[in-house]
Amino acid sequence: MADTVYDVTTFNGSVSPHTDIGQVINEIIADIKSKQTTQNTRPGAVIYIPPGHYDLLTRVVIDISFLTIKGSGHGFLSRAIHDDTSDTSKWIEVQPGSSHIRVKHTDGNNEAFLVQRSGAPVEVGRLNGIVFQDFCIDGVASSKPYVEGNHKIGISVQSDNDSFRFEGMGFVYLTQAMVVRGADACSFTNNFVAECGTSISLTGASQVAKITNNYLISAWAGYSVFAENAEGILISGNTILWACNITLINSNRCNISANKLLSNFPSMIALTNGSSENLISGNHFRRVYGDGTSTRYDDLYGLVHINGDDNSVTGNQFSFSVPAANINPSGADPTLVLVAGGARNYLATNNIKANLDVKIVLDSSTTKTKILYSAESSQLQAYTDNYSLVATP
Repeated sequence: MADTVYDVTTFNGSVSPHTDIGQVINEIIADIKSKQTTQNTRPGAVIYIPPGHYDLLTRVVIDISFLTIKGSGHGFLSRAIHDDTSDTSKWIEVQPGSSHIRVKHTDGNNEAFLVQRSGAPVEVGRLNGIVFQDFCIDGVASSKPYVEGNHKIGISVQSDNDSFRFEGMGFVYLTQAMVVRGADACSFTNNFVAECGTSISLTGASQVAKITNNYLISAWAGYSVFAENAEGILISGNTILWACNITLINSNRCNISANKLLSNFPSMIALTNGSSENLISGNHFRRVYGDGTSTRYDDLYGLVHINGDDNSVTGNQFSFSVPAANINPSGADPTLVLVAGGARNYLATNNIKANLDVKIVLDSSTTKTKILYSAESSQLQAYTDNYSLVATP
């Protein structure tokens, strides 16, 4: 192979990749750095992980740009279904497959992959064009560690970065699947994330991230998508199931559209801390009752929660079907949309199908809210007179 293309199974490392793929990948990165030594000759490399089961005992530290780590399939298999089944003797397979990495840290670190480079000014530490593609990161430990944390993180990016891609990956049984700080034009697409505490986190600040066409399932203890201080995220075409929770903090001009959202907990989308000029459009919200109990929110928090200015909630379908006995607080009318604060928020042509009396709620601090064909008169609960309503006939 060329000097820039590596296979973990043929690289002459100090250990077998099946014993410690983390050590092998670190040795490959060291080899890349030893060969790419001048400023104008750093094209990076590709590290290929063939189908197979690989244990990771040592954290991988990536401190070079233009690196692609790729396998031959996300290999997801539900460990929760496996662990909740008393007899798997007749199953055809019981492990995740394809290019499958089992995170079995013995080095005291939480991350399977840490992407970080130090340096000043900030441009020295900035990393570019890193790709994670088509392999499975498996936290392994049973007893539902995604509920209260085995503290394992799949991929943690802690340096400012540009044009990273996470594509076709599988994640299971991790406290956090993907954490990216300081993201610029980061893309998450076609990933399968399930049974993890949090699926995707954009921390610090980010701009124009794209989160599209993913399956994000069962983020019981955290968030399906979390972002703070973000500008212009596109969250579109995702299927987000069970404990669905998209939370944006102080984030502006983001687009959350054409997603399928199904949850057995309150709060599916929250725009908080002054998040403004965001668009929530063309989504299907389905709220049902199922396993587990929400410890963060009650049914007055809203499936959509808004605290900011000039946000639009348009053309969405709300399908609400929860037994009255399971509403919290008991006897309350559930809130579909809570405008908790802000000015000039706009709700238009949203459709509601519910088995209970549900409400659109405007808190007292809200001003100039416009509601057009998004609630019947009886479905609006306003603690302010500063709004306009064209009721659904």
